Amino acid sequence: AAGEAMASLNAKASTGHLRVYGPALHDYGAPLMKDRDQEASLLLLKIRHHYEEALGRLTFRWLSDVCLGVCVGLLDPVSNIIASTLLAAAEAPVDTGGPTAVDGPRLRDMERRSLDGLVAFLTCFFPYLADWEAVRYLLLAEADPIVAARIVIEYRGVRCFREGSAAARGALKLALHCAMVAAKHPCPSQLADAWLSLSSSLNNVVPLLSGVQPNFPRDILHSFHTLVKETAHSPCPPPDGSLVRPWKLAARCRKHAPKLTYRHSWSLTRVLLDTIHGFYLQALARLPVGYHRSLLDAGHCYGPFDPVSNIIVNTIWYQATFPPLSQQDELDIVSTLCLMRIEARSFYGLVSFLCTCYQDLDTDQAIRFLLDTALNLSATKHCSSVKEEQEAYRAAAIAAWHPRPDAQAGFLSSLKAMLVAPHVLSLLQDGEASSHF
Repeated sequence: AAGEAMASLNAKASTGHLRVYGPALHDYGAPLMKDRDQEASLLLLKIRHHYEEALGRLTFRWLSDVCLGVCVGLLDPVSNIIASTLLAAAEAPVDTGGPTAVDGPRLRDMERRSLDGLVAFLTCFFPYLADWEAVRYLLLAEADPIVAARIVIEYRGVRCFREGSAAARGALKLALHCAMVAAKHPCPSQLADAWLSLSSSLNNVVPLLSGVQPNFPRDILHSFHTLVKETAHSPCPPPDGSLVRPWKLAARCRKHAPKLTYRHSWSLTRVLLDTIHGFYLQALARLPVGYHRSLLDAGHCYGPFDPVSNIIVNTIWYQATFPPLSQQDELDIVSTLCLMRIEARSFYGLVSFLCTCYQDLDTDQAIRFLLDTALNLSATKHCSSVKEEQEAYRAAAIAAWHPRPDAQAGFLSSLKAMLVAPHVLSLLQDGEASSHF
């Protein structure tokens, strides 16, 4: 089952209505090697078709430079090939005496390198994306890198993404450079920088490239080369909104792309774990050193409040109810490995809570639900009664390896009364919550 990636049902612990999830022995969401090879071959075939169209639109004069044209860029694949071909010709024009045939093996090699560049573009832009997942997104996008990126953003529900933001510009710049290196282009930095420079003039670039047809007028080439030189030697940097245009163009193409049918729980889980990590860092900043061991033992992020507040409440309650036997048990530092352990346990607890509340929910749907709500269980109407809610918290506590699962389930299910008191949350969020409990 594709939805069981990274988390599988624990049959022994899942008694009655409880659905307790734990680590999966295998990543069931990942395809078999033969399926990965088949999907990569399909993507390579799409890339080959793009090169055939680009070859049909270029005159013989420029065919010797096609093997420097890559699918990666800020436009559609065919335009990217043509633009990078003309950019290569502009840098080092070759004067051929007559028609030049394109060498078949070199072209096949360029197609393969373009595939590597496209995959590198996506996996660099989205660090948690596996190569085989990138191939699937690129198949949906017809090998268009920016359209594929938009599909990933939409599927992951990235609401904070802003096309013209500094973060988006930096990620796009790095992804372009990595893609050109992966494609083994002889001048990766120059080509990536050229695209970034042209980003401010895409309104002029698109009609110029669309006019490239067999025997196209030479003034088109002259205009393109002039535009390249002007943008490359411009003393002013591109405006902040210059990189919005590629995303807008890709949004139009995205409307015609098929809907996603794959379940990519593997990478979504890694995104979710990174989000959980951020919440724990916030909670650590608010808790005194004396509470660190209790946080690592029982400070889970599920509960009736927001994730950070849940971590603080669970930590303080556990330390107050089950105090350490000795002051020597206090921790001066918290290692990354220990923090990752409690974060992973919280993840299994969150999934178990939701799947116990909603018996028809699978892990993939639960993960997407958690991403959409930023792990805030209070944002939904989950259990219809206190008993059902206590069962769900018990499933979460067992899945999270809580030292006292029944006690924690009873405590969390009794906290509803606190939700009506606005001052409680303000105490949790003021940075010194421990002193008020």
